[in-house]
Amino acid sequence: MSKVYFINSELNGCYNVRCLFPLQANGWNGDRTSFNIRQLTPEQKSKAALDAEIVVFHRPIERAKLELARILKKAGKKIVMDNDDTLKEDNGFKFNEMMNKERVEKGLEKMNTALDTFAKEADLITCSTECLKQEYLKLNQNVVVLPNYIDPFYFPEPKRNETDIVRIGITGSVAMTSDIEVLKPIIEKYQNDPRVRLVLLSLPASGQREVYKQLYSEEYAFWSGVNIEWHPFSKVDEYYETLNDLKLDFVIIPRADTYFNKCKSNLKFLENSVLEIPTIAQGFETGDSPYQGQEDSKYLLLAKTQEEWISQIEKFISDKELRRKLGREAREYVLDNYDINDPKNSNKWVEAYSLIK
Repeated sequence: MSKVYFINSELNGCYNVRCLFPLQANGWNGDRTSFNIRQLTPEQKSKAALDAEIVVFHRPIERAKLELARILKKAGKKIVMDNDDTLKEDNGFKFNEMMNKERVEKGLEKMNTALDTFAKEADLITCSTECLKQEYLKLNQNVVVLPNYIDPFYFPEPKRNETDIVRIGITGSVAMTSDIEVLKPIIEKYQNDPRVRLVLLSLPASGQREVYKQLYSEEYAFWSGVNIEWHPFSKVDEYYETLNDLKLDFVIIPRADTYFNKCKSNLKFLENSVLEIPTIAQGFETGDSPYQGQEDSKYLLLAKTQEEWISQIEKFISDKELRRKLGREAREYVLDNYDINDPKNSNKWVEAYSLIK
């Protein structure tokens, strides 16, 4: 088996799923080899990368990563680019110091240029979805889909809400991107409904970090006016515990019908399911959301229109046994099919890398 080394993109949550879990399952090495976010020193990274035969770069959007890949290639290493999101469309997510539309557009252009150049020069591209594969086939004919998997070792035992108030979770980027427009009618209907409690796990609490307060001033203004239980983002290595501690009865994942969202994966469904939290997810009329057209759809509820969203939410609110039954079944399904420690899953990385000429 080839020696493989994974280079982080500084997106630690993505690194866990795209790099850490497969490297641990296959006995490989990387910038970070445990759930703890501490990384190797630069000297240790350099030595380990030079000792590898294959070096995997997760989302290499910086020019420096491209230069490093070229150096490693000259040293005889095979280079793999891995990515799990498209940058071809602005979904409203703000990053770094780029706070207005003009800066975001320039930032995306710069990152896309770096990523596309890297993709053309890579020996192999791996990505999380078929939608992303089609994007990268325009740049490189050697593209393999490696779906996201989970490692049950890092998940706590599921906790349940034993109160009569139904706790509805809204987590992650849906609260801070263009998806918020899909959410608004749902929030308006349920924020003061005495049967439920809306629970937000997204964005640091206002003022906790000044940069976020500036980047997402409009989002803070919106959420500050909503009757909701607001929990800030947790540390990456504490996310599963934090999500579990919220004792959510179900999670909703509304998404705008965009190219960006069609390229996304089913990861939120996987994480929710391991904790026995049932999911209502966005479906698109074209049938190409990350949750449609596959076995996953049997273990969650789908909603394409606002009417369907309300109908599915009401179904879960009124039927506790349905929620819990679907939560149990989804957990069993995900553990049976998405465990990275199962050789049929971890070997997909070995098989992909064996295609490199």
